[in-house]
Amino acid sequence: MKKIMFVLPLLVFSLGAFSQTNALPMDERGKYTFLEVAELPLVKKEVMSANAKRFFKGYSKAIKLSSSEGDTAFYGKGKMVLNKSLVGVGHPTGEAKYNISLELRNGKYRLILTDFMFTPYERDRYGNFVPVAVSTALEKSPGKLNNTEWEKNVSSIAGESRKIADKLKTMMSNTVKDPKPETKKPAAISTTKW
Repeated sequence: MKKIMFVLPLLVFSLGAFSQTNALPMDERGKYTFLEVAELPLVKKEVMSANAKRFFKGYSKAIKLSSSEGDTAFYGKGKMVLNKSLVGVGHPTGEAKYNISLELRNGKYRLILTDFMFTPYERDRYGNFVPVAVSTALEKSPGKLNNTEWEKNVSSIAGESRKIADKLKTMMSNTVKDPKPETKKPAAISTTKW
């Protein structure tokens, strides 16, 4: 009886852990969309605009800013590489391209990642992982054979989107418009004492 009382809570908690998924919701157009609205009441709109520009400049390799509407909206395209890892050894499984939009208001901002296009990677004759020529929209559901791989890709994209949102939130929570990096003066060298 004691064993059953010990195993039963473990079973219930483990089933609860498996039921938590990181899936992306669909919007009204039928596209997978990552949406985050964050309120930052202490940060002014001008400071948020400077922080947004700094965010896009800092991640210029992964996110390309294509247009902006003044200091209130920023639009661009991005790319994330999805990795498959087993005990420290991993390889890329594919890349996902997406559209990003960041809209600012006083005290809050809205981040939208949408229009995900997945391009799988395959190993070429030199052992490098390169993208395949065919990209598919994330909304296009695969058949029964590739369903588990597709679900892993969707959850991986959701996780990477969450990382982007967290990086943006830490960048936007800065309350100083242009933070100055601390510069250290080089130590004065005395040529008379030695």
